Amino acid sequence: MSEASQTFKLVHAAARNGAVEAIKRAPDGYVCVVRPPNRSLDQNAKAHALFQDIAKAKPVWNGINMDAEDWKALLIVSHAVATKDGSPYRMVPDLEGSGFVQLRESSARMTKDRASSLIEYCQAWAVSNGVQLQDSE
Repeated sequence: MSEASQTFKLVHAAARNGAVEAIKRAPDGYVCVVRPPNRSLDQNAKAHALFQDIAKAKPVWNGINMDAEDWKALLIVSHAVATKDGSPYRMVPDLEGSGFVQLRESSARMTKDRASSLIEYCQAWAVSNGVQLQDSE
């Protein structure tokens, strides 16, 4: 077996058999990870469309002018707090001592289920706050 990694999407018997064979051939010390799939590109596009819609409609939050990236960070942390799930966020002092940095859950590493939950949370927040959402289906 070469040093290159192999990925098997477990969607049918042939893929499962291929994964089993790869595990059998793997040298000692190799690692096998079975995990739920990450969020899809469609989910990513949907979430970013929501962040844009919210930023266009509500550019100021708590007296601070916010762009789509700011809303993304705020919504991801708020979703984690609301669901009591995902990676907890933390505030740490920056390296130069002039302020704080928010460490939060990565949307790129979210599972499909977690990304769906985030999208639903963002949509619900937007609707309850009078944000007109574009049809991004």
